[in-house]
Amino acid sequence: MKQILIVVFAIACLAACQSNTKKAESNSKAETTQVVDYETMEFTVTGMTCTGCENTIKNGLKQIDGVVEVEASHTNNKVSIKVEKDKVNRDEIAQQIEAIGYNVEK
Repeated sequence: MKQILIVVFAIACLAACQSNTKKAESNSKAETTQVVDYETMEFTVTGMTCTGCENTIKNGLKQIDGVVEVEASHTNNKVSIKVEKDKVNRDEIAQQIEAIGYNVEK
């Protein structure tokens, strides 16, 4: 009787191991690395007077799909945006900055 239980237990363990192996294989196949090309856009923006203005621009631009990172400086009147290349264009960024209430020098 003990031998039968041991055999049943061994079979159950093997089945569980195979199931986990198949899950790991399917997960590794699903994890494909997508290469994303980035570019950085620089803008001269006037009207920013404080860090609150910088944060307003950062938060407004991060709403655009494809914007990865935003740096703004009210002391230098500069905004630097890292975007996914070919997903966002300069005009779209400039329009968003102006919609927020600041001026983009052309």
